[in-house]
Amino acid sequence: MIWKHIWTFILGLICLYVQLLAMPVFQLGGVIPNILIPWIVYLVWTREIKSVLVVAFLIGLLSDTTLPESFGLHAFIFVLIAFGADQFRKPFESESVVSKVLTLLMANIIFHLVGLLVLGVVYSFDAQLVRLTGIAFLYNFAVSFVAFWLMQFASRLRLVVVRD
Repeated sequence: MIWKHIWTFILGLICLYVQLLAMPVFQLGGVIPNILIPWIVYLVWTREIKSVLVVAFLIGLLSDTTLPESFGLHAFIFVLIAFGADQFRKPFESESVVSKVLTLLMANIIFHLVGLLVLGVVYSFDAQLVRLTGIAFLYNFAVSFVAFWLMQFASRLRLVVVRD
């Protein structure tokens, strides 16, 4: 039982390192897509919520160490996404493709709305901020969609060793 939680945290560390080291390559217009959002949604669909909340908070804190001026923001957003996604997915079937896409959409909306509010309060709300947030939302949702389905595909792969 404890190994499942440890493996979830290790998977989160791997996703965090991919986010920090590989995702800046996919930067488009100053927007680096965040693959931690689809990872959290994937965890909500495959793990129990208590462990997801703890691991999302810890990975969020580790992510915040790279941006010390907003320390705690990603931890808050990731816990909010995990809780919101868990509440959002409850009325749906567990294998429904539409519900998984809607959960991804809702998670990206939460991430970008909170980001818009924080940036708006700090730097002021203007049309350019709203436009850039909209572009970031669309790009991040597209990357989240691909990353989530890659995680789904990889989780269903089985390695079979046959000795002849």
